[in-house]
Amino acid sequence: MELPQQQKRKVKDRLKPYMKNAYACDLLDKLLVLDPSKRADADTALNHDFFWTDPMPCDLGKMLAQHLQSMFEFLAPPRRSRTHHTMANQRPTTSAMQDSGYQDRVF
Repeated sequence: MELPQQQKRKVKDRLKPYMKNAYACDLLDKLLVLDPSKRADADTALNHDFFWTDPMPCDLGKMLAQHLQSMFEFLAPPRRSRTHHTMANQRPTTSAMQDSGYQDRVF
């Protein structure tokens, strides 16, 4: 695969409006370099300034104690309209299950 050599990288410019932390933007830029020889390895990434500035890591128990409700997606409020959401949650009747071969599976 041949890539243009003189083209300016645009990762930082594109991500700046979405990221508050300049160090986070810089770390992502270094991890998304296409050339593996120039890309930051795991040790370099973990020693990046992003991980050594405030807020510093804290005890997980203290951090989770601040959350009073579940953050899992399946417990989050629905994003779709009410009619589509209620139709999706309705289970087929037993006769419909026999006719369509419906099987409830957990993967």
